[in-house]
Amino acid sequence: MTLRKKIIGLTVISVFSIASVISVISTVNIISRGEERIAAYRATLLSERQQQLKGYVDMAVKLLEKMPPEEAKKTILNMRYGESGYLFIQDFSNKFIAHPDPRLDGKDQSDLRDPNGVYIVREITKISREKGGGFVSYMWKMPGQEVMKPKITYAKPVPGRGWIVGTGIYVDDIDAAVIKERATIRHEISSSIVQYVAITLTALVLLLLTAIFLVNRYIAVPLEAITRTMKNFNNDLTITVPVTTDDEIGDLARWFNEHIEGLRQLIGMVSEETEKVHGNAKVIASSVDQQTEFVTQLSSSVVEISSTMEEFSSTASQIAKHSQGVVERADKALEDTKHGAAEVENLTFKINDISQNIQANLAEIVELGRKSKEINKVMEIINNIANQTKLIAFNAALEAASAGEAGKRFGVVAVEIRRLADSVVESTTEIEGKITEILDAVNRLVMSSEKSSQMTMDGQEYASHTVMMLIDMVDDVQETTDAARQISLSTQQQQIASSQVVLALKDIEQGLRFSTDSIRDSSVVTTELAELSGKLSSLVMTFNLDASNATRDEACSSKTGNP
Repeated sequence: MTLRKKIIGLTVISVFSIASVISVISTVNIISRGEERIAAYRATLLSERQQQLKGYVDMAVKLLEKMPPEEAKKTILNMRYGESGYLFIQDFSNKFIAHPDPRLDGKDQSDLRDPNGVYIVREITKISREKGGGFVSYMWKMPGQEVMKPKITYAKPVPGRGWIVGTGIYVDDIDAAVIKERATIRHEISSSIVQYVAITLTALVLLLLTAIFLVNRYIAVPLEAITRTMKNFNNDLTITVPVTTDDEIGDLARWFNEHIEGLRQLIGMVSEETEKVHGNAKVIASSVDQQTEFVTQLSSSVVEISSTMEEFSSTASQIAKHSQGVVERADKALEDTKHGAAEVENLTFKINDISQNIQANLAEIVELGRKSKEINKVMEIINNIANQTKLIAFNAALEAASAGEAGKRFGVVAVEIRRLADSVVESTTEIEGKITEILDAVNRLVMSSEKSSQMTMDGQEYASHTVMMLIDMVDDVQETTDAARQISLSTQQQQIASSQVVLALKDIEQGLRFSTDSIRDSSVVTTELAELSGKLSSLVMTFNLDASNATRDEACSSKTGNP
């Protein structure tokens, strides 16, 4: 299938599908509106009958309100409308009070029901009690017939009487009228559907014709022109495709023309560059021969330099080994010096602690001497108190002796007090002697502590000088170690550099070998390149790069029928 047939086929299918869907939806809507009309017609007829029944019952209720009961019954029995219409009276106990059929009067009709199970009298009583009146639908026999037909009854209670007045009418004629109206509406629907289908088919045919015209005008014809032009290409880069539209097909034609123009310019530049390549290939071939000789000489020089650098690298390796030993010894000396400085510094801290302890002990000894002197003062006070106590005891003994027998006991107490005072004096004398000995010992300790403190201060000063000297020695050893490490590092770097130079020279030597081989291969390739450039030039000449073939474009335009 051609593209034209595919597009027209898809258009036909799409339009037919859309028209079918719209037709089905419209048909369903028309039928639905017809059913709505029929339902509205039936409702209108039924509403008219209901209003008629309601009017009869309302009129009867107004009459019965003002009449005596017996007269009211007679009036109801005499009221008629239409051919067979009548009214009746029942009470709320489902009994008829006045009915055209006297057999029903006074009987309970609670069980009266139609074939559909509707209890007629019960429903009339219920709707009158609950809603004050209303309609009841059921099936009932027509007079003189055995066929059940639909009937509606309207009933309403009479105020102040306990009665319910009602009347009914058959509505089978409504169904007959509805059937007749249904036939009329269906005929109208059929006519509308036929008209709609005809209009749809006409529109479908017009759309298809329009689609076919547009496909031929804007798709098929331009594509045929593009296809025909591309079939007649034959390496003619001056050919162009006619642009007849502004859509995607027109963009395709413009892109093809721009691409062909770019390709024509590219082939032209390739042709020019091919000539240059052909000429340069010969120059490269001669240069490659000269480079081959130069690389051979360079390779021999690199071999000599490589042997010299290997000897230099071996010497640098020995120097680096000895430098590393110097660095290790300098590091060990630096660590030992730091350890000694740390030990002397710890000794200084210990001497400081000893000096502080001596100072503290000296202060406590001085304090002890002071307190001992205060004890002497207390002892003097105690001695004074003891002497006064002895004097008081002596006086008391005199008083007791003068008192005779009555003061004998008091005299004994005075003697004991005097004896106690003597003991206190003796004790204080011994204490003063001990305190004197303590003060002498304290003075000796103070002198010894001051001498020890002075010696400690001298030792601390000597230790400080020693620490300063060790610190200066650590700095000197550190500088020596750094210098040795720098020498070792420089020697190692020199060794590494020498090794790298040797490796680089070996790589250069290997590269020169490869380069020599590559240059030989390049010579062969250059020869082949010259031959290929000649062949490429002959191939480029197969393309037509002359724009004088414009008559071919005019011929293509005349074939498509487009300007």
